[in-house]
Amino acid sequence: MTNILIWMAVLPSIILIRRVLALDKVESEPTGLLIKVFVLGCLSCIPATVLEVVGDTILLNLGLSEFSYAICLFLLLVPFSEESVKYLAMRSVRKRQEFNYTFDGIVYGVMASLGFATLENLIYVLGYGDITLAAMRAISSIPTHCVCGVFMGYYYGMSNRYKALGQSHEARGNAVLALLIPVAIHGIYDFSLSVEDPYISIFGFVFTLVMYALAIHRVRLSSKNDEAFWGGYEG
Repeated sequence: MTNILIWMAVLPSIILIRRVLALDKVESEPTGLLIKVFVLGCLSCIPATVLEVVGDTILLNLGLSEFSYAICLFLLLVPFSEESVKYLAMRSVRKRQEFNYTFDGIVYGVMASLGFATLENLIYVLGYGDITLAAMRAISSIPTHCVCGVFMGYYYGMSNRYKALGQSHEARGNAVLALLIPVAIHGIYDFSLSVEDPYISIFGFVFTLVMYALAIHRVRLSSKNDEAFWGGYEG
């Protein structure tokens, strides 16, 4: 049973990573860098957990209503804690000369996000020992992490490109979007699953499907129109 659960926990990430790497058609990224970012994504679970525990302790002592607590926890604290550490994992290769195409941002964003998601999923699935939970997370949680990685990487890749072109304002704006958009996607996903309101649940389900579709479109379009840039972004 344990072996089955482990495979169910890691296989979705393997499939998604292989798909994204297959679309990196111009210049494949070094295996060592891919592994580095993936491992950093895994390790980022540690500071994310610390941030969430500390933040949750603070929230519990603020005397918030149940709904306000849910908003602060699931729309703000959890998504910002997790997406910010994945963002830092992705940025670890920002000065490497191999990061020289816009699609590279998507590759490294997905590697960081799915590194985090894989370890998190293993902890959940093995902790509960539930095949149904493993299946549900395989078709919901893991793809959502991947979607966040796609948008994070796309906007960070564009930030690098604008920086290389000397357009500092656009570079800073895209670097900010590389964090804020994944936080928003992650937050709406978590909040819609955590609040017992049918309208919010339906909205969250539709929103998630739309984000999946937009992420797939973005990956395909970015792969098709991939362009090189020169220089490194140090912001």
